Amino acid sequence: MSQRGFPEPPGAAVQDGRFELGRYCAPFPRANLLDIGSPNNYPIPRFLKNFRLKEWQAFQFGDERWFFFTALYNAKTFGIANFFAYDRVGKKRYGCQRVLPGSPFRFFEELSLSRVTYHGATTFIEYVFDLEAGKIGINVDRHSRDLAKRFSGQFDFSYGAKVSAPSAVCLPLGMNRAMYSMKVLMPVTGEFTSVVGSSHLENPGAMGILDEHKGFYPWRLRYDWVTGFGLDSKGRRVGFNLTDNQVKDQVRYNENCIWINNKVWPLPPVKVTRPKGPASEWFIQDTEGLVDLVFIPEVPNDIIFNIGIMRSDYHGPFGSFRGVIKNGEGDKIEAERLYGAGEQKYLRA
Repeated sequence: MSQRGFPEPPGAAVQDGRFELGRYCAPFPRANLLDIGSPNNYPIPRFLKNFRLKEWQAFQFGDERWFFFTALYNAKTFGIANFFAYDRVGKKRYGCQRVLPGSPFRFFEELSLSRVTYHGATTFIEYVFDLEAGKIGINVDRHSRDLAKRFSGQFDFSYGAKVSAPSAVCLPLGMNRAMYSMKVLMPVTGEFTSVVGSSHLENPGAMGILDEHKGFYPWRLRYDWVTGFGLDSKGRRVGFNLTDNQVKDQVRYNENCIWINNKVWPLPPVKVTRPKGPASEWFIQDTEGLVDLVFIPEVPNDIIFNIGIMRSDYHGPFGSFRGVIKNGEGDKIEAERLYGAGEQKYLRA
């Protein structure tokens, strides 16, 4: 990363009362966004800053047969816990999703050695981080009287310079507000058990992307996002992250990137268009000829509600791609080999 101009991050995302804006080659040791003095350009107490800070951790992972998506999300007025498994061969989806009142999850400033869990009446979801040891784990277990709805899984991601390359950013949202995100493509192993039996992820095509996120977003949050991963024609692990959000000056500040094995390259700003709506094809393009993709939704994943001051209009389908994506150094990836997810998100909270 340093050869492409990505510095090591400072010790904290906020230092001397200012955000350390930029892109870095590792997560901040402390993602301390609550230490900013005056978000929205006026001083507010720490508990109100925490109330306005949106936080989540999410994973998209799988192999040639399975696609998994899980997220623990804290909007402070409500939270979401979900885990979905999609059998791409059998065209069958397993999963659960809960919308929870209040502020159900605590995300820590230091990611390494942290743990976040959801423990409901029938569902357990756990994320365990030990970055120094190069390990990230997901554990999930769902009980149900209906055998067809039962499932469990245990997954282990390998993290470290030999197998992965993080992309961490701190980007301006205006009025002394910012967002922090760390994303990384990693190999994964594990086992998933459902009504159709047990499946093992132990092949070169098993991989996934972590998304750790914190941001002082406006009351009306909007963004477009797509991510995908898979083996390319040369047998390399490939993944990408493309976002068009409320960040200011996206030519200078964005989180778009492409991974090939344990290297990562930045990508230009992109725009997402959906001429026929979120259930039909999405077109993702930049202005520099590096990104020319079409996302084809296959499995809907919507969260739509309007309750008083809170509203969610979220479309997050799983699906396949066609087109090409390039890293700017001569590598051209045919997207037909990749699989992933997209999000069209509007949140008022």
